[in-house]
Amino acid sequence: MKTVLLLAAAATLGVAAAASAQTLPTGDEASSQLQLIGQAPSACVLSPPSAAAGANTSFAAQGGQAGVVRFTQFVDPQTAQPRDASISLAFPVVCNSAHRLVVRTDGAGMSRVGGGAAAPGFRDRLDFQLTADWAGASASGTSATTTPINLVTANGAAGQMNLVLAVTGGGTPMVAGDYAGTLVVELEAQN
Repeated sequence: MKTVLLLAAAATLGVAAAASAQTLPTGDEASSQLQLIGQAPSACVLSPPSAAAGANTSFAAQGGQAGVVRFTQFVDPQTAQPRDASISLAFPVVCNSAHRLVVRTDGAGMSRVGGGAAAPGFRDRLDFQLTADWAGASASGTSATTTPINLVTANGAAGQMNLVLAVTGGGTPMVAGDYAGTLVVELEAQN
């Protein structure tokens, strides 16, 4: 995007007198024209999120580009079944051109870190549901697939992008251990 502003400068030679009784001379005059040119490149800024609301979860920012969602009680201590959990994260966003929001996982959901295969009747992976709301559009997906959530915006937009992560409790018990998953949020400015 280019912006051009023309600035005309004029100099008048002559003797200055009282403005009410004076007219400009028609004699020697000089003028020049200056062009001011600037360019605003396409850009998107995705600021660190904050936790807008959560159930059985907490959020901690880790630097400007990362954060950790922790499940308060990942499983029921009596049944080893996963518990319901959700969190809504609010990301401040500014994009000055058409852009695309991409939310993706590696397709592994929350998987047990290390250890052997799960014993029969137990599982070592838990999927979660994702919903992204941005610039008047919404899309959902699951961590069980590598197909990302993809929201395309035809114009620039500024505001808050909301991302909701939800886990449905119950079902097959979980193998004891540490579980981890990765979620990536990207904004891509279109040129």
